[in-house]
Amino acid sequence: MGKAGFSRKRFFIDSKLQGRYMITFLVPMLIMLVFMLLTLYFASQTIISTASRIMKQEVSSTIAAGLQDRAEPTAQQYRDVVEQIEFKVSHFGGGSSLKREFTGTLLGIFAVGILLVVIQVVMMTIFFSHKIAGPVFRFEKACRKVIDGDYTDVIKLREGDQLNSLANLLNEAIRISGERIKQKEGAASENS
Repeated sequence: MGKAGFSRKRFFIDSKLQGRYMITFLVPMLIMLVFMLLTLYFASQTIISTASRIMKQEVSSTIAAGLQDRAEPTAQQYRDVVEQIEFKVSHFGGGSSLKREFTGTLLGIFAVGILLVVIQVVMMTIFFSHKIAGPVFRFEKACRKVIDGDYTDVIKLREGDQLNSLANLLNEAIRISGERIKQKEGAASENS
């Protein structure tokens, strides 16, 4: 027993139109994906450089504090400095100031990245909606003229607009309908 209602028989109805839309949406999405990957890359590089800088400062300050004002440090003083450095390295990242610095850096990078992605999505939405909304508006205008009895309107779309085949079909339907109405009006006036 078959399903009642609509059943999709073909995935692509108008492969040329659907293919164009798949490409026009796929390319910007890939660009956004690459952009986000680059953002993640730069964020990770920033974290690594920030961590390296902080660790270098910690080690330098530990060495300076442990060995300063000593013309010839003893082996024990060197061991003490090395132990302090080992302790700092093993507990590196546990401090709240380091976490705040990393978080601030990451939030800054991601805020800029997200802002740029939002701007790109808004621009894409406006651009792609014009490719459909413009022709639909023009079709509605032509249909209103036909309803008012004007069969002389020709739908002209901008270059790059979608639905050109539908515009051609509607132009043909309007032209043929106008000719048929004129023929019927002419036949009716001859019969009277």
